[in-house]
Amino acid sequence: MEALSFLLGLIGIWFGAHLAVDQALIIADRLKISKLFVGLTVLSIGTSLPEIFTHIISSLNELNGIAASNIAIGTNIGSNIFQITFIIGVLGLLSVIKSSKSIQKRDGLVMLGSIVIVYLFGQNGIISQIEGAILLGLYLAYLYYLYKTEKRLKHKYTPLINQLKITHHIGLLLSGIFVLSLSANIVVSGALKFSEILGIEQSFFGLLIIGVATGLPEFTTALMGVMKKAKEVSLGVLIGSNITNPMMGMGIGAMIVDNPISKTIIDFDIPFWFVTSAILLLLFQKDHKLSKNSAILMLSMYVGYLIYKVNSVVI
Repeated sequence: MEALSFLLGLIGIWFGAHLAVDQALIIADRLKISKLFVGLTVLSIGTSLPEIFTHIISSLNELNGIAASNIAIGTNIGSNIFQITFIIGVLGLLSVIKSSKSIQKRDGLVMLGSIVIVYLFGQNGIISQIEGAILLGLYLAYLYYLYKTEKRLKHKYTPLINQLKITHHIGLLLSGIFVLSLSANIVVSGALKFSEILGIEQSFFGLLIIGVATGLPEFTTALMGVMKKAKEVSLGVLIGSNITNPMMGMGIGAMIVDNPISKTIIDFDIPFWFVTSAILLLLFQKDHKLSKNSAILMLSMYVGYLIYKVNSVVI
């Protein structure tokens, strides 16, 4: 029964991603807004809902005296690493992934900056409520900047007829995001039960098992973007999620209650996340394209990370 629920959850994730990407592209076309903007905002937030909800639930558990913040933080960082290495690598092997000047000069730097901020905030072993509020505030400022930039680039006026035509598409988009979130939670719950049976340690489980499971919405959404020839959506979702997860997810979680963060995550996982993210941006630097060799390199880094983490638990 658990295996069947897990499988249905995976199918739901695929269906939700398909619906969300379809509708987001239609809305972007009708409103004359860029696919990159949609990927960085609506889709990245939508596909990050599992990580965000994990933080909220974990922080509420912390309020009740149940240690759970490291599961949430591990899930968040594990999902980000999975996206920026494995998912990018797979997409790079399937198609030519292109970057843009805005990602190289703006969004990529914001992503690296958010990692540095989380690293600095975690040096004392706790991400405090004030630091959580700062993270969320910076994220909202980033969204506002994106909105203002997009508004300057496009027409000042969108005919009312166009707005009316997209109402049901917005409903379908929200439905797709809901299915994504619900299905991802089913997958995560199933993975949790499997981990209990196998006796997997919690921090390891958060970084690798739940982290991968909660990265599935981004994976399927980005893959749909490639299949539908909307590669700006694919990279936008992954970069956007790597900004949304640490700033919005951790921000909301820490605002509820101070979130302890393990020394291992600070000393190894966050630095690894920063290095792989910086390498990815450098790989796009030459001609704004990810070569097959570069895609293999990103995949190799994830495999190396996986081997190191498994060995550290076994030892």
